[in-house]
Amino acid sequence: MARLFLLVVFYYIIIFCSAQQNKIDSLINTLPAITDKYKKSKTLNNICLKLVYINPDSALKFGQRALEIGKDENDNLIKGESFNRIGIVYDVKNVWDSALIFYDSALLCAVKANDSITIASAYNNIGLVYWNKSIYDKAIDNFFKSLKLFEKLGKKRGVANTYNNIGLILMEQDRDSSALQYQFSSLKIREEISDEYGINDSRLNIALLYWSLKKYDSSAYYYKRAIPFYIKTDNHYALGTAFNGLAMVYEDIHKPDSALFYYNKAINEHLEVQNFYKAASSLLNKAHVYNQSGDTENELNILLKAKSLLDDESSIRVRSKILFQLAELYNKNGQYKKASELYLEFKAIDDSLYNVDRDEKIEQIKVKYETEKKEKALLKEKAENERLQKEKALTEIRLYNRNKWIIGIIGASLILIFFILFISQRNKRKAQAEKDSAIIMEREKGLKAVFNAQEEERKRIAKDLHDGIGQQISAIKMYFQNFAKGIIETKPELKEDILKVEKMVTDTGTDIRNISHQMMPKALLELGLVDALEDLLENSFFKTNVKYSFETFGLKKRLPSNVEIALYRIAQELFNNIIKHSGAKKVDVQLMKMESHCILIVRDDGRGIPESEASYGIGMLNINNRLSTINGNLNMDSGKGKGTTATIRIGLA
Repeated sequence: MARLFLLVVFYYIIIFCSAQQNKIDSLINTLPAITDKYKKSKTLNNICLKLVYINPDSALKFGQRALEIGKDENDNLIKGESFNRIGIVYDVKNVWDSALIFYDSALLCAVKANDSITIASAYNNIGLVYWNKSIYDKAIDNFFKSLKLFEKLGKKRGVANTYNNIGLILMEQDRDSSALQYQFSSLKIREEISDEYGINDSRLNIALLYWSLKKYDSSAYYYKRAIPFYIKTDNHYALGTAFNGLAMVYEDIHKPDSALFYYNKAINEHLEVQNFYKAASSLLNKAHVYNQSGDTENELNILLKAKSLLDDESSIRVRSKILFQLAELYNKNGQYKKASELYLEFKAIDDSLYNVDRDEKIEQIKVKYETEKKEKALLKEKAENERLQKEKALTEIRLYNRNKWIIGIIGASLILIFFILFISQRNKRKAQAEKDSAIIMEREKGLKAVFNAQEEERKRIAKDLHDGIGQQISAIKMYFQNFAKGIIETKPELKEDILKVEKMVTDTGTDIRNISHQMMPKALLELGLVDALEDLLENSFFKTNVKYSFETFGLKKRLPSNVEIALYRIAQELFNNIIKHSGAKKVDVQLMKMESHCILIVRDDGRGIPESEASYGIGMLNINNRLSTINGNLNMDSGKGKGTTATIRIGLA
């Protein structure tokens, strides 16, 4: 039966892989002939969605091209759909924070465009991100918002997708029977509308649930029904998941050869799309098969390979399991030093999995390692004495027993000493951490006080310049104009000189007024950040060849005063850098307010920032110091010749 299944899989590989690529190539080839902006963006987004599980990096490029069209046309419908597609790419790449930002942007644009389908889809996708981050209450909340909209719109595909996702949440909460009901409801709708992609995704989830319920025949049946379609569509992401699940079935029914075969296929599929987290998980499962058969050499090689995949990753959960299994293997083989090092590394990166039993095991291995030579020497001495002096056997036995007691006491003492040292070091680290935290808080208070004092001083100087010197200059000008009329009437030859003096007085007044506005813009104090940024963009770029655009989302009310001032000063710094250093022709500025934070994005198409200057310039230092006082952070994304994108994210209390 297994051979027949493999022949079917091979058949699908030959017949359909090239067909799927041909469909994508066909869509790409139609792009140059499309002149309608909306149709072109729609095609680009369709290509993005078809590539997302095959080649996420290429998919991202097509989604960004569609987004550029939406921005150029200032079309919220196009922008909403494009933001949503790009969010899916980051979701597949497991970059969930970025995915959430793009989904939020999609939601804002879709609301403006009254695009109910994209709104419902964005809610659904946001729920998936929260599911991946194990924040189940927010995930469920977004799924039901999506379900309500899809039901109202009569979109069966959307309803089926949402049923599927609710089933995934229930599965995470170990409510497998309820989850299975939602998955079958989803499958029924998808079969009614002939949604091939959805049908096979449901089969995959149903297979996993049957495996969890230990119904292995049913689980294998649904995996094998889904796999040919994923081969046909060249979906590496889903193929890796399906092969891994089928391997788990064979492992549980004690068919190690089949389990290893499908784990290997799963690993290859995960690596094809550079999903190192899932590849390492499948390698860990494969190592377990070798562990069950007692093949320690292969088990060790597989675990080391899995560990190398996650050396630079943040997947602590899988990495901690790999480290623990490696430590167990080294301990079993008598390599206590390596085992001890791995147990310590395991503890350092995975405090959440800390437990007393493993702590004691670390101590036992340390004692074994420290006393191994002593025990061997004692055993050798005993054997030698028994061979040479049999008559002293009783004395040797007593000596051996005494030494055992000594070793036990020494071992217990070492454990006690280590425990005392551990508690002492932990208390020291805790005290140091509290001290460091207090220093940081004082530093932030100092910075905040400095910035507040600077802004207050700017306000005072701006007021003095405007209301004091500015008014005096105006009075001088009026007096001079009246005085000059009489002189010109009596001495016309002095008219040109008098007009020059009058212009100098006028220019001086203008300079004072400009300095006053730069130090503390009137628009910022009276009208708010949006109007102030519009004035700043106009004043910064009107004498240059730089074109700019400015978009805002969600800013129905003014932000806190300290946040508005900080964002204005940061924007001043960024605009000055663009004018002086970037050589840019176009600047896009976006200001967004979410539920709990606000985001300022400044993007230019200039020459980029050299890596050596990206983080250490005085301007960047000033920006980071300001952000540290208002719960904010800065992310600079720049490449040579690819422009620079500065993203400022500030939390709102």
